[in-house]
This record gives sequence, structure tokens and C-alpha cells, in this order.
Amino acid sequence: MTQPVSQAPASYMDTCPKYDIALWETHATEDDCSFIIRTDNGHAFYCETSPSSIDPPSPNSKVDEDEDEDFYIEDACDWLSTPFRPLIASLAPGTLNEAGSGLPTLGQYLFPRYFVCSLAATDEKLHAYERASREHHWGSPVLLVGDDLLADLESWTRSFHPSQVHICYENPEDILIKPPRQVLVHGDDGSATECFFKPLNLSFRQAHAQSELATHIRLARAHILDLPQAFICRLYGVVRDGNSVAGMLFAWIENKGALSEARAEQSPVALRRRWTTQISGTVQILHDRNIVWGDAKADNVLIDMNDDAWVIDFGGSYTLGWVDKEIAGTVDGDMQGLSKIMSILS
Repeated sequence: MTQPVSQAPASYMDTCPKYDIALWETHATEDDCSFIIRTDNGHAFYCETSPSSIDPPSPNSKVDEDEDEDFYIEDACDWLSTPFRPLIASLAPGTLNEAGSGLPTLGQYLFPRYFVCSLAATDEKLHAYERASREHHWGSPVLLVGDDLLADLESWTRSFHPSQVHICYENPEDILIKPPRQVLVHGDDGSATECFFKPLNLSFRQAHAQSELATHIRLARAHILDLPQAFICRLYGVVRDGNSVAGMLFAWIENKGALSEARAEQSPVALRRRWTTQISGTVQILHDRNIVWGDAKADNVLIDMNDDAWVIDFGGSYTLGWVDKEIAGTVDGDMQGLSKIMSILS
């Protein structure tokens, strides 16, 4: 079996930042694997490799077959990323240049200095190397929107530059490696507001992103968010640089997690009835104003710390098993998904 080999002197290794595989994918029709290694000082390594040519390790036979495959995935990620340590130490040494708040910014995550790399095996030892080409297939972290949509956004919501959005990480090991979720933005008076960041990048389809932005414009103009009986997460602002929109900022909701069949079964009847009223009432408010939820499913209902049920995600997609393709994006589709949610809560 091939083994990683160190290529950097000890002085480089001493300055190697923390790093991990942040995202990976395998291709069903091709014998290769793509992954992104991120460092805690704001660098990204876009990697391409062929598992068959480098002889990846087999799952540990001692692991019970019924146990989660995460054990093997973690081992595989460690095995794949280890050969990159000398290269990372050489190309991305040092620590993060943090903003005045001491927190990393969204700009540092979205627009890292990056390198395109690959793995090779020599004498049964793995080594990572930088490719000459800087091209990669991971796509842009921003969505280009037209002037009309941008003007609509500016008429009713705030805009923040990526450098103005600070990321909150609970675990220091995750800094600039794990995707940002909880962020802080500051108003003109210096006050900080906690938000949830929803990106419009990578696999997020442009049509879905524009659909969700347009829906939130309609929600604001219909003043639905001002109704106490409408449990819809408020869009606080957008993150953009000119016409390049990186994502949306929603008012942060401290929550217990998404609605699920297991959560419903463990909840008292009175609480399930409360959720039934809140969810069905919110959907009715939407339909009364000719607005469709779209991806109606239990996973798009968030239960907050006060046990209120919030309807989220207006991206215009749908989930098989909840909404039929033929009626997706319609009132009928919403009612089909809602009916299945009500069945969970009955």
C-alpha cells in the first residue's frame, strides 16, 4: 500500500497551519476524486486524484458492519490529506491575518488564496504537487444578478460586503475550514446582529437562488413578516460586491433542530397541535398572497428554543417523496407536502 512521504524541511513543518478536507466528491462515471483542503489561515487547495492509481486503504475489518460509515470516511480523508502537509507548509505557512474584531471574515472564506494540486505515487509513496494550471471545476462562490433584481433588493433590505461579515466558530479547529453558518454584522451605530448565512455557491442552481431572492422581495412587500402569526425567518440582508451576490443573511434563530418524525413522536400532543397550527397557518398566509413555499417538507421546518415552528427555504426546489415533480412550485405541491407534515404531527 502506498504511504505519504514528507517533502518539506522541519522549519516549514513548524509553520504549517491547521487544515482538513472541507468538501469532496467522487464521480460515478469516472475513476477519480475531487476534494478541497482548507486551512485555518485562509488558503484553499483544490485537489484532483484517482483512487485506483494510489491504492486507498480498505475499511477496517474490525468495524461492525452496522456501524456508521463515517469511521471509514474519516480515515480516508486523513489518508488523502496527510501527503499534502509538506506542500501546505511550503505554500501556505503562517497564521490568519484577522480583522479588528478578532474574527475571520466571510471574504477570507469565500475568496481564499488557492492552489490547484494533485497526488502521485512514486516508489509506493504518495506525494502532493501543485499543478501548473489554476483552473478547477468547483465554480464561483458568487451569483451574478441583473440590475433590476439588485435595485429591488436595495429598495427594501441591507447589503453587506463580504469583508464586513464576521464568522463565528464554536470550535477553533473549524476556523475557515468548516462552512460558515453563524455570522455577525454591524450596523451604522456599531451594534452587532447575529445572522445565519445561506450561500449561493457551488451546487446552488442560479434559478433557485434568484427564485428565493425574488420570493423574499415579495414577502417583504406583502408585509407578511410583520404578522405575528406568520412564522417565517426574516431576511436581514444580502452579502454582495456590486452585482456579485454571495449569499443571504437571515435573522439568527436559536433552535433545537428541524422537525422530524422522531421529534414529533417524542413531543406531547399539545405541542404537536401547536406546530400544526403554526405551520398550516403560515402556509395559508403565503397562499392568500399568491406566494408558494415550494420545498414543503418536515426538514424545512425549524423548531426554536421556545418550541415555535418556523417555515424556511424558499429556493423553489422540491424533494421527492414530499412533493411530486408535476406539481412542484404550485399551491397543490405545497398542500401535498403540508399534508405529509400534518401526518407526522397527527
